[in-house]
Amino acid sequence: MEDQEIVKEFLIESNDNLSRLEQEMVELERRPRDTELLASVFRTFHTIKGTCGFLGYGKLERVAHQAENVLSQLRSGSQTFTSGLASLVLEAVDVLRRHLRAIERSRKPRHRQRWRRPRKRSRAVSQTQPSASTCTCWTNS
Repeated sequence: MEDQEIVKEFLIESNDNLSRLEQEMVELERRPRDTELLASVFRTFHTIKGTCGFLGYGKLERVAHQAENVLSQLRSGSQTFTSGLASLVLEAVDVLRRHLRAIERSRKPRHRQRWRRPRKRSRAVSQTQPSASTCTCWTNS
């Protein structure tokens, strides 16, 4: 398979996975203790992270890894599911989608663009979920 075909398949699969993940996040907000649903969301980020690493999209890999870390805290029980954490995860989805579009346009990520979560959101989440403040989410420097 040619490199361009691999990237094209990656883009299609990642966008499909992110669409499913968004639906699962809505369900998770309704059923925050559903461990199977949480595991599915975690696996989606894990799959995207692994594929990004394989293809050399380090910035995307780091965003997926940070989201995976937040979800790991939920899975371990060290964090409880809140709307703030749900928003944080959905922000990661938005960042991933923007980056995927950049790859689609140029077939490589933009190296100078920086993705950051809004400071206001970061403070609000960290006030209600102290260990979420350790997340350096969505910064790719």
